[in-house]
Amino acid sequence: MRPPLHSKFVDKAQAAITSAIEVYNKPAFGYREETFALLALNAWELLLKGKVLKDSKNNLGAIRVFEHRHTKSGGKTKKRYLKRNRTGNPMTIGIGSCIDALNRTKAQVSNEVIANIYALVAIRDNSAHYITASPVLARQVLEIASASVKNFVTLAKHWFGQDFSNTLTMMLPLSFISGDKEVESVVVTADEGRLIGYLQHLSEKDSNPEAPFSVAVRLQVKFEKSSQATVPKVQWSNDPDAVKVTISEEDVRAKFPWDYRELVRRLKARYSDFKQDERFHSIRKPLLADAKLTKSRFLDPANPKSPKKDFYNPNVIPTFDRHYTQDPHAAIRELL
Repeated sequence: MRPPLHSKFVDKAQAAITSAIEVYNKPAFGYREETFALLALNAWELLLKGKVLKDSKNNLGAIRVFEHRHTKSGGKTKKRYLKRNRTGNPMTIGIGSCIDALNRTKAQVSNEVIANIYALVAIRDNSAHYITASPVLARQVLEIASASVKNFVTLAKHWFGQDFSNTLTMMLPLSFISGDKEVESVVVTADEGRLIGYLQHLSEKDSNPEAPFSVAVRLQVKFEKSSQATVPKVQWSNDPDAVKVTISEEDVRAKFPWDYRELVRRLKARYSDFKQDERFHSIRKPLLADAKLTKSRFLDPANPKSPKKDFYNPNVIPTFDRHYTQDPHAAIRELL
């Protein structure tokens, strides 16, 4: 039996939101805020259209755009005609029209979901007003993105009986926010400041903390020692009977995957004005002192003067972002 038309929209919506999450969770992806907003909005439009179709018994006319044509006398026809795009295909309604259509029925969209979608629209539409999102904006987008995924999962289950909670992973806060940086003290441009203020205004629409939907979700990661008796304690020891804990070469390379050649290749692809010159080395060399960003492997581990090779964590990218101009096509190349 052929699945109903609305289910195809739901499947595509899930694919879009999954892609949005996967791109956003890339550790060195420099266009994550804008890309997530684009893909997430596409997912929401498909999900909302799926609901409109389901409520109309899969009548395609419910999501198509109709218009009155002009007569020779200057008036408009009583009959409405299907509006087509420049390729000749029928035009369909956008997110706003989907929300209006659903709000005229029992399947109303909550104010929190609407505010969250408007926040995504603002992030998408204002991407020209910031080159790299400041920590303040990055944190806001993280909270809005997390709420968007939460709302999406909740509505998909409520409207279509499909539970995506086991297949859609949430955002990874450690990928975006540096733990030692106070985001409140970061200086931003006037344009970015207005966007931050607008997103904050939308977030304040979360009037009911017990509601199933959210405009933004505050995430906090805290590392602390375990007090559970069942958690084994680890300590350096020469005791041959002690429990051995091994950190393999694969573990190190997983955290520091780029060697010098790969770092240079990434930077050349990312920036339009990058050169492998003294300026580059003056930025790179101080990073070697940061154990979170670099790892040096010595030929003779017992001799720090022996030949070595340096490896880099992808989180070095924000440091170079402050010194070079990002190529606007770099994000597209990373997706290919």
